[in-house]
Amino acid sequence: MIIDGYRLRRLNCCMLLMLSSFALSAQTDQQLWIDYQIAYPFANAFLFQNTATYQTLLSKEEKWRSFSLSSTLEYNLLNWMDLTAEIPIAYTFQQQANNTFECSPMVGSRIHITQNRRINSNFQVRYQQRYFRQIEDEDWDVSNRVRLKGDLLISINGPNLFTDKLWYALADYEEFLVLDQQLDERYANQRRRRIGMGYRLNYKNRFEVTYAWQTSRHEIEGEFVATDNLIWFKYKMVLN
Repeated sequence: MIIDGYRLRRLNCCMLLMLSSFALSAQTDQQLWIDYQIAYPFANAFLFQNTATYQTLLSKEEKWRSFSLSSTLEYNLLNWMDLTAEIPIAYTFQQQANNTFECSPMVGSRIHITQNRRINSNFQVRYQQRYFRQIEDEDWDVSNRVRLKGDLLISINGPNLFTDKLWYALADYEEFLVLDQQLDERYANQRRRRIGMGYRLNYKNRFEVTYAWQTSRHEIEGEFVATDNLIWFKYKMVLN
């Protein structure tokens, strides 16, 4: 049954209350992330995406800004499985003059548990090799990690996610597992939870706003000691 306007407003209010409660429970940094993504599907099986991202710390102390570009190629191997390859590069400006550059290619697969329904669920596993350098140093640090992610997409006012003028809810959870050397920087071992809302205007234009709660640790076997609250905006444009 299609959700009417009254129920949609109630759901939006519940989502906002959940986001507010998460934000109040978190104790440390507030960050703003903005994504601009261009997607190009082709040959009925491939999807090529470029994502430009701006990230910054909203608090005044230890301010940093990061700019990144990520290119992703996906191949629909089976109806229930995609293969993925991605090359993200990022440059981060920090107040203490220890600016950093990172290139972290990764490969993986996405399993579609449910798809083409009101509720879509996926599980993704990726292996990532990180090449990380502080600009003032000559040496590169190299680290390997695995990223495990489960996500849900829920259609609110349509029978599935392929309807125009569609509101949908999203939620996901991701674990970052370092396999060898832990790099001493802000992207340590992490756990990230997200919840948010999206709007598909039409096939070519989609918008999302999410809240993410991210915890980090600086030692592979240590406790999670840092918490980040992320407000995350995304615009996706499909070219073909």
